[in-house]
Amino acid sequence: MQTSASVAAHETRDLNSPEAISELVDAFYARVLVDPTLAPMFTKVAAVDLDQHLPTIKAFWRKMLLGRPDYDRNMVARHAAVHARMPLTRRHFDRWLALFTRTIDERFAGPGADRARTLAVRIAANLERNLDAYAEDTVRTRK
Repeated sequence: MQTSASVAAHETRDLNSPEAISELVDAFYARVLVDPTLAPMFTKVAAVDLDQHLPTIKAFWRKMLLGRPDYDRNMVARHAAVHARMPLTRRHFDRWLALFTRTIDERFAGPGADRARTLAVRIAANLERNLDAYAEDTVRTRK
């Protein structure tokens, strides 16, 4: 059972350390993997190996929030590959964003948390807007 002091301390913790980012990603994926909209995309379509995926996603958010150089992959290309197998729709992006921001809101507050929310909105919008064009461009360049 959490005391009110531990809840208050938890609520004011910012996303400004690798440990906080790790907590965010773990809590978020715990939600994703039981979500009826997103779980099939991760477990069946993308067939994500969590032992490899979670450290990669943590590295991505460390780069985005802390400026760490430990992520150097093409995120759009990876999502485009999933999109080619089964289209990612507005429903997927809206659900991803809702779960991600809810996880932040329940666990974190401060400038890092605010930045994570802003980045998540931009990432979802950019992916939704660009996946089809990216996939088409990739097909054209491979011919």
